Amino acid sequence: MPNIISFKFNPTTLKLNKFIDFYGFCSQWNQNIYVYGKNEAQKVHRLSELLSFILFSHDEECLIVIEGSGINETRDYISKNLKNVQTA
Repeated sequence: MPNIISFKFNPTTLKLNKFIDFYGFCSQWNQNIYVYGKNEAQKVHRLSELLSFILFSHDEECLIVIEGSGINETRDYISKNLKNVQTA
């Protein structure tokens, strides 16, 4: 089973509190988070970096990639808590 999952999202349709919870969930598993937009890509080291990306992204569609252990649990978390995303 691969230790990676990705999903697409529109930054304007998501609530920040959901992403704060999501970041905390991924941190518990020590997962790596990468965010990609049209003109920007970065590894997220802190919650503030993820929130800045979401707040200041002008793209209609972005991609988040999560890497590490607990991917099945993360997939379940995303499907239950982040309703406006498309799993890639």
